[in-house]
Amino acid sequence: MDERSRIGIVYRDRAPELVAGGIPDGMPWEAEFFEEKEVLAEGWRPGSDYVAVFFPVDGAPGLRGRLADAFPGAEPVGFRTSASTSGEAAVKTGAGETELRVPAPPALVRTLLDGLVAAGSFRREAESASRRADDTRDFLDTFVSALDACARLSGRKSALGPLLERVQTRIGAQEGALYLPSESGGELERVLSAGTPPESEAGDRLSAVRRVFEGGTPCLDDGRAPGDSARSVLLHPLACRGEKVGVIELVSRAGGAFAPEDRALVEMAAGPLAVAIRTLGRFELSERLTITDDLTLLYNYRYLKKYLEVEVKRCLRYKKKVSLLFIDIDEFKCINDTFGHLVGSRALAEMGQVFKQCVRETDVVGRYGGDEFVIVLPETPLGGAMAVAERIRKRVERYEFAARNLSIRLTVSLGVANCPRHTLTAEGLIRKADAAMYRAKELSRNSIKVAV
Repeated sequence: MDERSRIGIVYRDRAPELVAGGIPDGMPWEAEFFEEKEVLAEGWRPGSDYVAVFFPVDGAPGLRGRLADAFPGAEPVGFRTSASTSGEAAVKTGAGETELRVPAPPALVRTLLDGLVAAGSFRREAESASRRADDTRDFLDTFVSALDACARLSGRKSALGPLLERVQTRIGAQEGALYLPSESGGELERVLSAGTPPESEAGDRLSAVRRVFEGGTPCLDDGRAPGDSARSVLLHPLACRGEKVGVIELVSRAGGAFAPEDRALVEMAAGPLAVAIRTLGRFELSERLTITDDLTLLYNYRYLKKYLEVEVKRCLRYKKKVSLLFIDIDEFKCINDTFGHLVGSRALAEMGQVFKQCVRETDVVGRYGGDEFVIVLPETPLGGAMAVAERIRKRVERYEFAARNLSIRLTVSLGVANCPRHTLTAEGLIRKADAAMYRAKELSRNSIKVAV
């Protein structure tokens, strides 16, 4: 049986006799009577669990149009008294309207209401199916766009934004978030959000996020702890072919608890979202392998050369300055010969991290090859580059490399070149800085020379 449990009867002067002999006890719907002026009052709504609402067809102007708002979801049925409809059919339908001559036999009213219940249920199911089809189509379109964005070199994590926003908007959530494992594969991190909850609330829910991620079971919490203003929190695990990739969190505040169809939509979206996240991760891994050095995890020479070419062109076009440091570790061969290549490799990796600690986030540090490194300093004049070079030289000189629990001291020789002062090409900048570095090594090591 339909979940709607009542029928509404609207009248003007006096309540009509809807069923001949009165509404029988066996009728499954409770009848409630409302005066016409009450229904027409602005803002009046009795509820939404009405199967149908009967109203006088000769009622006040505007009554018919008011019923949809006053009785949402109820089927409207006009009625006339038998005296005014002599010789006419007891029930008439047409143009989407139903009219009943009253008082009507109980069996007729029951049959009419059963038909309205069935029609309403079918219509709601059809509307729900149509919404699901629209949701599926729209979400998959967004999914394809997200995957297309993954193929570009920048802003990949933001490609997941439209997917999260699509789900959040559709179910009316006040906030949405994606939690993904950190790059080290450890703690879950909130990597993307739409709407930011207070930090205390986000922290309190992180333990629940971990449980959902580990257990692989969705969680709906409608009973919030004191101090957490969220009324309902839905957490759904994201997995692709058995691989756990993250958790989606949706928070409803003013909207109250999530409905079953909301949960069904999130479940439907979880699969494509997990595929997008997994694909994104593989794109990023592939890119890292292409542009980074395996040993030091710095940028490799291929990336450095492309980046430097772009920076030099920008420098010349906008009359900026770009500087380059070419660095070589002094007598590094002795480390390999004395302690072995494993110790030497560890020292190289440590050296790369020392360099990164001495420069800005916007500077690019890379391994040129062997024990040689290059640092690109965008928008940096020669004087600024010399200051950075001296900072690096001193830091390395004082640094104690702890490769395999050995105390190793190293020094570096640096060459500095600047565009446009010394050259106007990326290749020329590398060549000039390299030559300056060799002069530093030949003269004294642990020193800095400027290109000529």
